[in-house]
Amino acid sequence: MGIRNKISASQLFCLLLLSRGVLSVACGAFSGSGDIGSAALSAVIALIISILLSIPVLYLSKSGTEPLQNGAGRVISGIYALYFFYSVCITMTMFTVLRAETTGLRISIIAVPLIMTAAALYGSYKGIEAIARCGALILFAVVAAFVLLCLSLLSKSDILNLPPVGSYKLSDIITNTVIMVGEQSCIPAIIFIYTHVKGNVKKSVVLWLIVLFVCIFALSLFISSVLGDYALTQFFPVYSWARLSSFGVLQRLDSLFLAVWTAGVFVRLALLFWVISVCVRYAISNTVSKLAPPVFGIFALIIAVAAPFNSAIREAMLNTGVLLFATAFCCLILPAVLIIKRRLGK
Repeated sequence: MGIRNKISASQLFCLLLLSRGVLSVACGAFSGSGDIGSAALSAVIALIISILLSIPVLYLSKSGTEPLQNGAGRVISGIYALYFFYSVCITMTMFTVLRAETTGLRISIIAVPLIMTAAALYGSYKGIEAIARCGALILFAVVAAFVLLCLSLLSKSDILNLPPVGSYKLSDIITNTVIMVGEQSCIPAIIFIYTHVKGNVKKSVVLWLIVLFVCIFALSLFISSVLGDYALTQFFPVYSWARLSSFGVLQRLDSLFLAVWTAGVFVRLALLFWVISVCVRYAISNTVSKLAPPVFGIFALIIAVAAPFNSAIREAMLNTGVLLFATAFCCLILPAVLIIKRRLGK
């Protein structure tokens, strides 16, 4: 994690798309409505908000990391470390809850997250370049898997299953928008990744946001056209959609879905652990930064393993209000403080 390796702007695009995309497959995990059809409208709103949130982050990032490594910047770096730890907890909680819903095996709920955490920690120690290369390969596999799933379910899609736009509830649109914006932990992560990227970062970030929400928009409509009202009762409607898929002799394509999603979660966790290490290095020291990811990882693992069996922990981790506030605070308030600090000096 102390290695200052570089990645290209295209690798950054792949890394951000995969890292953020793995949360989209759990659409409905925060929302009690499960109305995935209204998520298409929410995606348009969330795209505009996300672009606005990225402006102060990109403006701050182009000035380098100096504002983060002295004075109040060290405290802010520590706050960012806690925020990314919170993002790790959310990601691992959704991972264990989804496995609990799909397998029901307690050993799987405990053993698989343990192996996942260990692998992600190892990946973070290999550095951002290794994570990006692995992420590009896994993104290719994810895209191929979803193309196969969509082709296999094309015959089951019916436009009549899509409710009229006017039937969508405003509360569902707001809820889905809050979820999508709150999940944008990759935006503040750009502050710590920026100096490790060669190429046009701004172009990659804007392209990432557009492609991400176009995919969410299209996938939401397609899933809704397949599931219809059945999606309203599903905690993980995307997985329920994948369970209906079959392609020739392949009758259990939902296993393919779980495999590629698990690989995507690994990349996301490795990236978050790497960013946590950078935050702690800026806040305290390089020595402590090497110990921070394992310590945070152990606590996150305990929370995630307990979540499927404890509704209070699960609800606390998947609280949409807290998630939105934390993301907005790290995208707007903290960068604004650092920009003012840089303008005014010490």
